[in-house]
Amino acid sequence: MGRVLRWLARPLVLAVTALVLVFSSMNTASASDGTPSGWDVSAATRSARIGKMTLRWEPELNEDAYDLIELAPLWWSEVEADLAGDVDDEVEITFLSHAGRVAEASDMPRWVAGVAHSSTGEILIARHGPDGDQTNLEELLRHEMAHVVLYRALDGKPVPRWFNEGVAESVTGSISLSRAQTLATAVFGPGVPRLDKLEAHFRGADGVDASVAYAAARDLVAYMREQDNGDMKLRQVIGEVRTGHKFEVAVIKAYDVSLEELVAQWRSGLPGRFVWYPMVAGGGLPLALVAPLVAIAWVRRKRVLARGWARLEAEDAAERQARLAALA
Repeated sequence: MGRVLRWLARPLVLAVTALVLVFSSMNTASASDGTPSGWDVSAATRSARIGKMTLRWEPELNEDAYDLIELAPLWWSEVEADLAGDVDDEVEITFLSHAGRVAEASDMPRWVAGVAHSSTGEILIARHGPDGDQTNLEELLRHEMAHVVLYRALDGKPVPRWFNEGVAESVTGSISLSRAQTLATAVFGPGVPRLDKLEAHFRGADGVDASVAYAAARDLVAYMREQDNGDMKLRQVIGEVRTGHKFEVAVIKAYDVSLEELVAQWRSGLPGRFVWYPMVAGGGLPLALVAPLVAIAWVRRKRVLARGWARLEAEDAAERQARLAALA
């Protein structure tokens, strides 16, 4: 009986998530690169040093800055453990009031509320997005931190932009309803762009193309992490690239299939995963019927993430013990 109920609950969870999507706004976008030389952040006159992390901020952001002083090191540690185990912790975060200032300082599009220059460890984030609404600072900063951590874990070796952005999206610790809506719209509309076309989409001037690119990258990396031992395989890809293998070769060594096959498998499953979208877009499903299941879906996702982080910490501990034993 329990199995039947779970089988019935799954499409209902998907459906209510879709209903929420219809009323959710577009995520504030981030970027993985900028032009640090000459970044005009002169308004950020306050600063604090927490370990190897430096935080600078505008005086009007004092209250939020004090929260970041407490939480940012924890977020960095979690992103680091999730992706790489251990990298250099030197990072400088500049906290500005509005996305427009981030864009002006970094020479990035106006829709960008966060940007990281991975090679130097410099990060800019904004308290308010282009539309004036407050940003989700945890998601935004985790995303930018992930770019820096990934760059260091790769020892600067290049990876495709979709992989870089998808990995950064995967460590935010949240479920993005707006990303799912964007991807579902593309699946049942103009189609999801090919991987080799996504680069141009990431730099879309109006942010619409960029939202599709981010949504596709996020979902593809999530698919990679959902495979058996997916987190370990993702870390193996990073390790293989670091040692000098091409990205495509690293995927084969980790997943035992080519990148083309992996992407084809992901694409073939998209219509089924978003089968609810045509009905929701047509207004044919009542929200009150399934609203309580949203909380269930959220709790389950958080538990999956927690188990993944615990497993990674155990692996790191075992590796440290092995090294100590070898030295002894």
